[in-house]
Amino acid sequence: MQPGSVSDLPGASHQPFGDLEETWTEVDGHLIRSFSTGQRTALPEVVLIPGMGAPLALYPWARRIGRWSRATVLDLPGWQHGHGRGSPSTVAAVGAAAARWLEVTDAHDVVLVGHSSGSQSALHVARLVPERLVGLVLSAPTLDPRVRRLPVLLVRLLEAVVQERPTELPTALPWARGVVPWFRLAHSVARDRPEHLVPVVRPPILLLSGENDRFAPPVWAKHLASLVPSSHVVIPGPHNACFTSPDAADTALHQVVLRWISAADPCSGPV
Repeated sequence: MQPGSVSDLPGASHQPFGDLEETWTEVDGHLIRSFSTGQRTALPEVVLIPGMGAPLALYPWARRIGRWSRATVLDLPGWQHGHGRGSPSTVAAVGAAAARWLEVTDAHDVVLVGHSSGSQSALHVARLVPERLVGLVLSAPTLDPRVRRLPVLLVRLLEAVVQERPTELPTALPWARGVVPWFRLAHSVARDRPEHLVPVVRPPILLLSGENDRFAPPVWAKHLASLVPSSHVVIPGPHNACFTSPDAADTALHQVVLRWISAADPCSGPV
C-alpha cells in the first residue's frame, strides 16, 4: 500500500487535527498515520515525533511551521485500543518506525524534531538514517537523570499536571490510550540514555527547553548541548512549552534552520 488518504481505509479513526492533512502509510506491515500542513519551500520539511504518543500536543507548533515550510507530525506509536498500531510502545521501536517511514516515503533533507520521549526516539532515527536529516531538534529532551527513578518520576508527573494548561491534559493523559502500554513506553524512557547517543549522531542539533520544565530542566538540556557543538534555547513554559508557547518554539526552530542552511551553503542568500 502506498501513502494515501485516510478515506482509503474504511473504519479508520479520526482525531481533531483541524486543517492538517491526514495520511496513512504502510511500513513493514504496520499502518503509520501522519498529519501534514504547509508546502515544501526552499527550507527543509520538518518532521515531528510526539512525546508519549500524543501528537495533538504538537498541533499548534506544526501549524506555525506550516507558514514557512511543510510540517508533518507522525502518530507513533499510534495508540489504538490501548496498543501501538504503528510500532511497539518503546522509545527505540518508535525511532525505528520513524526511520523506516522516512525510507518508505523517500524523505530527504529533513529537519527532525522530537518532543519529550520523542526526542529520545529522534536520536535513534538520527543514528539509523543520518543521511536523510539536515538537522535534529530535541525539544524537552527526557529524562533528567535525577528523574529516572519511579518515585521521583511520579512526583514530577503530578507537578507537571499542575503546571500544564487544562486544554492540554486530554492530549497527554495515559488512560486515553491504555495505561499498561503507556507505562511500558514510560519504562523505556527511563531506561534510555540520550547522553550516549547525542555525541555520536551526525546532524547538527538544537536543544529546546521550557524554563519551568520539571522532566527535562534547562540545566539538563544545557548539559546535553555541551556534549557536541550545538545550540540551546530556553523558551517560556513547562515541559510542553511547545504547546503553551508555540510561537517561541517556532521562532527558535526557524532561526536555527536558517543558520543550518546558510552554513551548508555559504553562497546562498536570504531564504
